[in-house]
Amino acid sequence: MENNSKSGKNISIKSKNDLQLMNDKANIFSKNKTENNLRLRLNEMEEMNGQLQTRVQQDACKLNEVVERNAKFLSIIAHDLRNPFNSIIGILDILGHNIDDYSKDEIGNLIHIASNSAVNTYNLLENLLSWSASQNKEKSFNPVKINLNELIINALEVFNPSATQKQLTLEHSINPDLHVTADFQMVETILRNLVSNAIKYSNPGGVIFISATEKKQFVEIEVADNGVGMSLHTKKKLFKMDEFQSTLGTNNEPGTGLGLLFCKEFVEMHGGKIWIESEYGRGSKFRFTLPHYL
Repeated sequence: MENNSKSGKNISIKSKNDLQLMNDKANIFSKNKTENNLRLRLNEMEEMNGQLQTRVQQDACKLNEVVERNAKFLSIIAHDLRNPFNSIIGILDILGHNIDDYSKDEIGNLIHIASNSAVNTYNLLENLLSWSASQNKEKSFNPVKINLNELIINALEVFNPSATQKQLTLEHSINPDLHVTADFQMVETILRNLVSNAIKYSNPGGVIFISATEKKQFVEIEVADNGVGMSLHTKKKLFKMDEFQSTLGTNNEPGTGLGLLFCKEFVEMHGGKIWIESEYGRGSKFRFTLPHYL
């Protein structure tokens, strides 16, 4: 019986040792698992931190680009607003103090210059208002069904006085049933800038012609003139804020040069493209695409 008793004690002691060993192994396994999980989590956090740092750097670069672009943009606007106002103020000052020293024809010429300066300033402000509204795309971008023929007829009527003054002919060949899906104000601004540009760089007696070609998903619109055209060097600088430039028209009309930048942004908001075909001395053809209303 003692042997049995001793044997029972041995079994009991061995069982306790086995349980302790199993418990120790379980603790070690749990500890290793926890450490592995922590290590994995730490690696994930380091990876996320690296991604966040990269994104912050990218956002900072984009922000700097926006700040630099807007600073240049404001500089251009300030310059283009100051010039016509200087002209208007100077002419009014001359007429106010020395009107008796000028003939009727000279006075008429000065008034004409002041009027052109006022119109150019107004056009700049119109462009700025359209551009400013477009920056809030959710509220400002409102594509609707537009009869392109009616829109172009109305646009050309607005420019009839300035075209007549320069002895230019405005023509179009738009299908009366052709429709596009676009924001009305933006398309109106695009056409206003392109027709104004064509008038500015056309010689007296020239023709400005607007046409449209129907594609599968888009309508390609062309504003063509037989004016002075432009060199390859000038064409490469178009639609670029960092290479912004503006030249005087054929009657020394001043311009802001911002119109084409607005045109590009508005066309691209519709998923379209804008480009130019031009040769110095042989006129220019501005083309852009808008979604076809099907």
